[in-house]
Amino acid sequence: MNGEWAFQILLVVISVGVSAPLSYYLGLRNQRIQTIREYIIDVVKDKYPALFNELRFNSETLDNYLEKPNVNFDFSGLREIYYRGRDEFVKSHHSDLFSMIDSVHKNILPQFDELSVMELMEQLFGISSKLLRQSLPKDVAHMSDKIALDLAKSINPYYIIPDLLNGRDEKIRMKIEGCILDRTAHIYREKAKIPYFIRGQTEVIDYDKISQSLIEKAKPEAKTLVGKFKRLKKQNDEEVREKLLPLLQKYISNPI
Repeated sequence: MNGEWAFQILLVVISVGVSAPLSYYLGLRNQRIQTIREYIIDVVKDKYPALFNELRFNSETLDNYLEKPNVNFDFSGLREIYYRGRDEFVKSHHSDLFSMIDSVHKNILPQFDELSVMELMEQLFGISSKLLRQSLPKDVAHMSDKIALDLAKSINPYYIIPDLLNGRDEKIRMKIEGCILDRTAHIYREKAKIPYFIRGQTEVIDYDKISQSLIEKAKPEAKTLVGKFKRLKKQNDEEVREKLLPLLQKYISNPI
C-alpha cells in the first residue's frame, strides 16, 4: 500500500516537473506567434494600401496618356519594396502576391520608363522649325523657332502632340494657323505703319501644305509611341488591374 502511494506521488512530481517547462515553452511560442502576427499586420497596414493607391493612380494616368502624354509615372513605392528589402517579407508571408509584384517589377515597369514623349517633342520642334523657315514669308520667318516651340510645349494652347497621337489632322491645321497668326500679328502691325509698305500678310501662307508636311514627318515617331502605349495598356490591364490590385485588396483586408 505504501508503495502504491509512493508511486502516485512520484507520478505527480514528474507531471509537475514536465508540465511547468512545457507550459513555459508553449507560452513563449504563443507569444512569438502573436508578435509575428502583429508584425505582419503592421507592415501590411503601413505598405500595402500605399502600394495599392500608387498602382491604381498610375493605371488611371495611363488611361489618359494619349490626351496628356507629358506625365511622369511614379513607382517609388513599388521600387522601395526591393530597395528596402521588403521583397523578402512579401515572399515569406504572401508568396502569390510576391509573384505578381515581381512580374510587374520585371516586365511592366520598364515599359512605363520607356513611355516618354520627349523624343517626339524634340523631333516635332526640329521638323516644325525647319519647315516654317522654308514656308513662311521672309518678314516673319525668324519667328519659326518660337512657333515650333509653341506647337511642342504642353503649357501652350497650340500644343499639338495629343492631336498627333490621336490622328486629329484638322485640329493640327487649325492650331498651326492660329499659332502663326498670333506670333506674327505684331510684326505686320509695326510694318503697316511704314509708308508705302506692302503688308506681308498679303503673301499667301499655305497652311494645308505646312500641316500635311509636318504630320507626315512626325507621324512615324507618333505611331511608335502609340504602339508602345497600346501594348503597355493591355498588359497593365491584364496584370495590374485584373490580378495585382485585387490581390493587394485581399491582403489589406486579411493580412494573416
